[in-house]
Amino acid sequence: MPKTQEITWEQVLMKSSDPNEIKWLRTPNEKFIALYNDDLTDTLRGGMILLHSMGGHPDWPDVISPLRRSLPKNGWTTLSIQLPTFNKGAQLSDYANTLNSVTERIKAAIENLRNIDNRNIVLLGHGLGSTMGVAFLANTPDSGITAFVGISMPDYLDGKEWMDLTKSIEKLNLPMLDIYGSNDLDSVIDNSEKRALAARRGGLKVSKNRQLIGLNRSATANGAFSKIDGFITYRQFQIIGANHSFRGQERVLSKRIVGWLKHHASDISVGQ
Repeated sequence: MPKTQEITWEQVLMKSSDPNEIKWLRTPNEKFIALYNDDLTDTLRGGMILLHSMGGHPDWPDVISPLRRSLPKNGWTTLSIQLPTFNKGAQLSDYANTLNSVTERIKAAIENLRNIDNRNIVLLGHGLGSTMGVAFLANTPDSGITAFVGISMPDYLDGKEWMDLTKSIEKLNLPMLDIYGSNDLDSVIDNSEKRALAARRGGLKVSKNRQLIGLNRSATANGAFSKIDGFITYRQFQIIGANHSFRGQERVLSKRIVGWLKHHASDISVGQ
């Protein structure tokens, strides 16, 4: 896979980032760059792996950079990783064969956080990064990830099978926050109901099969109504006035995510 754009981003990040933030992670087949920010509080809640959108990098100014800096102020270490990225002008089809690389990179990030004794790990993705994150979770049920945050999740109807967002959501067995803006991309807004219905179907399967182990950290998972209704820990939230970049809404976005995490992915077991 051509890595010209990734090399460009690596050079940019090496110049612009604090050297203490830069990490080089390895998979069996490649090395890639990541940016790490330690928890800034006395109460570590967990670690967050951040997945940027199409064509981006680990310090992308929209969504990713603001979150990787604000979350540590709320008890979360962040590890923002470089995903497979093609040159500007690349089409969605160019990303069709990247899932294996994405999977290995996320696994490497999980292992890195575990090696520094961080066991409560949440995955967060923006745009294509959220689609990649959901696909990873759907195909890696024993990943050890405790919750997922999807920001502006688009539905790529003409993409590869793994890009079918609703099918992937149905397979999830962990708390999930689906957050988007009222001025987001049409594909994000128009398919919001489809995502919610997919989560409900998946939740009903989980309840029926009593596969609740992965949800025990969540207060909602312990409610009988949630189990019956299918929405075990899924929450969809629209931020009024926000577009796909969330510029000007960064504080609101961070606040909503942190609030949800306290109830559904706290390192302290909720409602037990």
